Order: sequence, then C-alpha cells, then structure tokens
Amino acid sequence: MTARLDALDDLKVVNVAEFSKKLAVIAENPAELTPYQQDYLELLQSYEKSLRGDFDGAAVLLESMLARNTEPEIVFRVKALLVNVFAVTRNYRNAFSYLEQVSREVQSVTSTRAKEHGLSVLAYTYNQLSEFDIALFYAQLLINSATSEKALCHGRHHLIESLYGLGQWELFSTNVELSVSHCVNHHELIFANLIRLKYYNYLLLNEQYQQADEYYQSFIDSVTKTNYPFLLAGVLGAAAQNSLALAQYDAAEELARRTLQYSGSSEFSVPVLNAYDVLYQVNHSRGDFNKALEYHIKYTSALKANSDDRFVRQQAYHVAKAEIEVKDQRLALLDKDNELLFLQKNLYQQEVQQNRLIMLLLLLIVALVSFMAYRGMSGRSRFKKMAEYDQLTGISNRYHFNNQARVALDYCELDAKPAALILFDLDYFKNINDQYGHAAGDWALQQVVKTCRNFMRNNDVFGRIGGEEFAVVLPGCHADKAALMAEICRDAIATIDTKGSGYTFPLRASFGVSSSDTSGYQLKQLLADADLAMYKAKQSGRDQVSMYTEELG
Repeated sequence: MTARLDALDDLKVVNVAEFSKKLAVIAENPAELTPYQQDYLELLQSYEKSLRGDFDGAAVLLESMLARNTEPEIVFRVKALLVNVFAVTRNYRNAFSYLEQVSREVQSVTSTRAKEHGLSVLAYTYNQLSEFDIALFYAQLLINSATSEKALCHGRHHLIESLYGLGQWELFSTNVELSVSHCVNHHELIFANLIRLKYYNYLLLNEQYQQADEYYQSFIDSVTKTNYPFLLAGVLGAAAQNSLALAQYDAAEELARRTLQYSGSSEFSVPVLNAYDVLYQVNHSRGDFNKALEYHIKYTSALKANSDDRFVRQQAYHVAKAEIEVKDQRLALLDKDNELLFLQKNLYQQEVQQNRLIMLLLLLIVALVSFMAYRGMSGRSRFKKMAEYDQLTGISNRYHFNNQARVALDYCELDAKPAALILFDLDYFKNINDQYGHAAGDWALQQVVKTCRNFMRNNDVFGRIGGEEFAVVLPGCHADKAALMAEICRDAIATIDTKGSGYTFPLRASFGVSSSDTSGYQLKQLLADADLAMYKAKQSGRDQVSMYTEELG
C-alpha cells in the first residue's frame, strides 16, 4: 500500500484528475491502512485540497496532523506543505515561521522523498523572496542529492530561477537547454515550460525581440497543452510585451487580453502588470487617451498592490526569522543559567573539583570576551551605517549617495550603458512644518520614501540630498523610462493618505529628469541639469515632471 501511495505522490502534479480519482479509492477503506499509511493518506488529501484551491481546508487538516503523534518524515513534509499553503493565502507570518523550521530540519531528514520535497520548497520560497543566493544553495543541494528524475527536474528549474535573479547570465544560458531537455524527457512539461519562460524573459531583457518571437513560436503549443493557467498567463504576458516592442499592436492587445483571462484572481501578478502596461501603451499609440488612462490607472494600482504585497512578504519573513532567533537566544540563555547553577552547586559540594571549575569559568570568560569583541565589531558596523544612511528615512544620505552614484555612473560609462537621474522635492513642504509641526513633516518624508522605493529596482541609487530633496540614479535606464518612473512616483506621492500623521494635507512633488544622453556621466552635471528641469517644473505650476533638454541649458 505504501508503494501505491508513493505512486500517487508522484502523480499529483502530473495528472491532477487521475490523482484525485485514485486517492478517493484508497480513502474508502482507511481501516486497512497502518498508522503511517493513514498519515501519508491525510498528507496526500491535503495536497488534493490545495490543488483544488481549498487552501483553508488544507491548512486545517495539516495543522491537525502536527497536533498528534505523527511520523517525523510526515511531520517534516506537513511543515513544508504549510509553507506553500500559507504563502498562497498570504498568511506570510505562518508561512515563514514554518519555512525557518524546514530550513533547520532539512539536513537531518532521513527520508529521501521528504528531503527532496523540503529542499524544493526552500529553493522555491527563497526565490520568491528574492533571496537568490540562499535559493541557489538549496537548488544545488537538491540537484546533488536527487534520487529521482522528477526531483532533478525541479532542482534544475529552481537553479535557473536563482541564476536569473542573480544575473549570472553565462551559467544561466548554459543551463537552460540542458534543463529543458531533461524535464521534457521525463514528462515534466510544466517545469520545462517554466524554464523556457524564464529564458524568454531573458531574451526580452536583452531586447532580442525577433529571436524572442521565434522562441515563443517554438514552445507555445507545449505551454497550451499543459492547460496550467499560471504558466499560460506568464508566457502570454511576456509575448504581449514582445509584440509591443515589435510594433505589432493588434497582436500585443490580443495577447494582453488573453493574459488577463488566464490570470484569474491574481490581481497584481507580473503577467497582469505586463498586460495592463501593454494595453496602456497600445491605446496611447492609437490616440485613444481615455482607454490609455483607464489602463494606466489599473497598471499603477496593480503595481502598488504588487509592491505592497512584496513589502508585507519581506517584512513577515524577517519578523518570523527574528522571532525564531530570539527564541533560540532565550533557550541558549536558559542553558547558560542551568550551567551556572550546576557549577555553583559543585563549587560548594565538591571542592576537589575546584580546578576544573576554574577552568570552566575561564572558558566562559573567553566566550564573554569573544562576545564583547563581536559586539564591538557590530557596533562599528552600526556606526558606519549611521554615517552613510539618513536616520529619518533609512535611505542614503548625501555623502553616501554621491559615492554610490559615482560608482554606478562609472560602471555605465565603462560598459557603454545608459543612465538617468531623477531629482525631486516636495512642494510647499515648509507650509507642512509651519502649520502641522515637524513631526508631521517627518512623517510625510518617511511616507514619500516608502512609497517611491516600491517602484525602484535593486540597483537604483536612492538618496536624501537635502531637507525635502531627493535624488535617484538609475543605471541602464533610458531617459523615457526614467521619466515614466518619475511620473509614477509623482502620482503615487499625490495619492498618499496623510491621515496617519494626525492631519489632512496635500502632498505634491516636482520632478526633474536628466540622462547620460544629454548630460554625460558626471554626477555633478546630471544633478545640475536635473535641477534646471525641476526648476522648470516648479515654474510651470509644480506637481509635474520635466525632462532636461539642451534648450534649458
């Protein structure tokens, strides 16, 4: 019977309908199963509920299994599945609490099937958290320890995701075809096409639009056969972006609409963002500005929701991690207390062991000195951070911004890549401080930074260079994209609800944009030109974006 359950375990993501049918047959006679097999059956029933979208029911069943005496192998797999179930339902606090437990226990798991499941969950989840170094580590562990071709395919998929996130393009390119072939040869078409989708995005990232179109034609039939909505939405959304880049507006519009159909309830997923962006640009190019505005509003709303969800996810991950670390520290302190009590007892009762106790105390002193040295190093690290980052908003101060910006601009100039700079400050900010107090002004500055950071990439350099003045250097970004980002930030700032400060007041900002195309790669010149453009925005009525042109100079 265990062999039959193992076969069902392998079938669950290959043929969901057949999996459910055969699972129901086994569940008709639970009395014939051993306690281990009954637990295994409940685990598979939890999978079946999650595959049907009943995540709440799956969570209840899984947590009830943790509350009783269950086999360690099953307990580990229950925790791994709970990571996915809670992540899908955006219960990130619980998801990452179990994630930390799985990461601590995975090396000690003896069951090959459970270990492969745990490693796959860890690699996938850390990729979703953009912790690509950690995800790469677990993906490589899964590949090295895999005993089944299915697990090896899953590990290769996670590896491709990690390499893409890290920008390790040489390793990424050399592994794509090998990974796709392996998954196809072992009938893992969903994972094969997820890898193809990642390579398709790589071609779009490098603006190889014609090659990307040919690659899309080569695998879209395979994607369609999987009938997997998440995969279809991802591929069609990327294809819509590619058709837009090729100026195939009718095709781009059709692909974007199909993307929204397959996206279902994913209101702010990447495919949905791609679709709204395409529909906005297509209608804008046709001169239908009403529809363009409608889709632009949907795009910015989805983009904000995506950023908010990403922020909540990251916050929950770090909170869960910190809570477990605090728990470990408390246990360690209790252990230390017990050790000291034991030493004191022996000190009074067994003077013959005095020398041994002294040595133990010396060891404790060495540990304390090491700890204090570590704290000293940590303190220096904190002081360094205080010297480089603005204490109010948490972003780079003027000094650190200048250093980081120059490094980024030097890299762009050396690599012949474009670069842009956005300069903005808050309109009538002095009035806020004067009318509502500096606490309200500080609150406003923090909210502006938090809002704008949602729209920035990891390699963008964001700094506070004055009281209410901010600058962003965007490596690899053309002027038009920088202007669009500035417009999105401007619009987002204008929608900030200031009731959280205790007062209601408008927040507006004026933006100036300069780029290496007209201003070169010297930070001083880029700032000066962006300042001229921002001054023009102020003169033109404020709350707008102005692009630097040579006429302004």
